[in-house]
Formats: sequence, C-alpha cells, structure tokens
Amino acid sequence: MTLLLPLAVQAQSFAGRASAEVDYRISKGLHVMATEEIRSADSFSSIGSLRTTLGVSYKPLKFLKLGVGYTLINPYKTGKELDDGTLYNGFWSPKHRFFADVRGALDVGYFQFSLKERIQLTHNGDSGMNVYQNPRNVLALKSRLGIKYKGWGAAQPYVQFELRTALNGAWGSASGDPKTKKDGTTYRDYTPAGYTHVYNDRYRGELGLDWRVATQHVVKPYVLLDYVSEYELDTNKEGTRLFSSGYNNLLRISLGVSYTFNF
Repeated sequence: MTLLLPLAVQAQSFAGRASAEVDYRISKGLHVMATEEIRSADSFSSIGSLRTTLGVSYKPLKFLKLGVGYTLINPYKTGKELDDGTLYNGFWSPKHRFFADVRGALDVGYFQFSLKERIQLTHNGDSGMNVYQNPRNVLALKSRLGIKYKGWGAAQPYVQFELRTALNGAWGSASGDPKTKKDGTTYRDYTPAGYTHVYNDRYRGELGLDWRVATQHVVKPYVLLDYVSEYELDTNKEGTRLFSSGYNNLLRISLGVSYTFNF
C-alpha cells in the first residue's frame, strides 16, 4: 500500500486506573469473579471508560489455570457530530469483549515465573462506524511473561511484559495519482482487501506489588508503560478513497490500583 500521510506522530499520555474485584471459590480450583474498573482520560481530565467483567477460572493442575469471560467496555466520548449536524457533547459508546486464556506458572525458590496467553474478540456495535477503517469484530492475541518475588510474605513485587498482536486489521491498496477535493483534501483511489493485516500493536511493561493486607483482601498498586503502535486508515465510508494511512505511535503511562476480595 502506498501511504499518503503517514501517521507517525509520537506523543505521551498520562492516565489512571482503579478497580475492585470479587473472587468467589466455588470448589477446589474453580472460581468465579466480577470486576468493575474505571479508567481516566488523558492527564486525568475526565472519565475515559468504565469496564465490567464477569469470568470463570479453573485450575486442572497446580501450575495450569484456564479462564473465560466477558467484559462490557463503556468508553466515554466527549463529542460527536452526526451527518445531520447534530452535536452530542458527551456519550457512552459500549463495546462487548469475549476472551479465553491459559496461564502456566513455575515456582523456583522464592520466584514465580508465569506465561499467559489470551485470545479476545471485541465487538463494536456503533452503527456509524466506518468498517473500511476498522473491523466491527476486532480479534487480538495477548502474550504475557511475568516474574513475581514471593520471599517477603504478604508483599509480593512483580514485573510483567505483554505483547498484543492484532489478528484482523483492515487492509487495502491505493492506486493512481493523488487527487484533490474541492475543500483541498487529498486522496487516492482505494481498494479494500478485507481484514488481513496481522501486526504487533502494543508493547506493555508493568511493575507492581501484590499486597495481601488481610486473609481475604489484596491490594495491588502498579504502574503501566504502554507503547502503542496502531495502524490507522482514513477512508470514506464507501471504501473508495484513501486519505491517509500509517502507524500512529503513542507512549502511554498509567498509574493504577486494584482491590480484590476473596471468599
């Protein structure tokens, strides 16, 4: 694909996260959980999104854990102008995510090494979205390596690295010479090729502390460093004109805290 205006602007974003979780043990190795999370917008200026998760996990072996779940994602968008000129000052735009994961862990002395693989599908039900820019059902694979130190008793520091791979990004090809609309916008003729773009779109490092303050209560403060490199397409809604395409790189730093009640 020939790029028109590569989106290679690198910026930095600061945000926050807070969550509360209830984890209920049904039987040995079988748990159900419910989590509510709030994420701030950039620079803690406002609410970015609310996320409600329900899940089930099972440990068939001491070192192996399986899980499935659902997350209702409610991003808050600060404004949207419709084709008829109507402007909404703020609105919720829900998405639905389904996931399945497998996690393996190995204890070596005071250290625990872990690997987690998650496959997830996120459905965007917005009727006004441009399906030539993004798939309605986004499929991704998340791979996470972690090391935890368990020699301090109730306080267990950890570090994690996660790689996310987009499995069905929008793709296509531009052809012909650039053309200019009456308003001065430049574009090229575009032919969509479906959702065939596979690439790594996020690299995440996390440093935190699992602190069991009481038998049933765990508090986890953490910091996230996200390097996001998403491929963005800007086309018309008919998918016949390409205005720009390229990787949009962003370094996002998030401070977070989570609380879990186990019973």
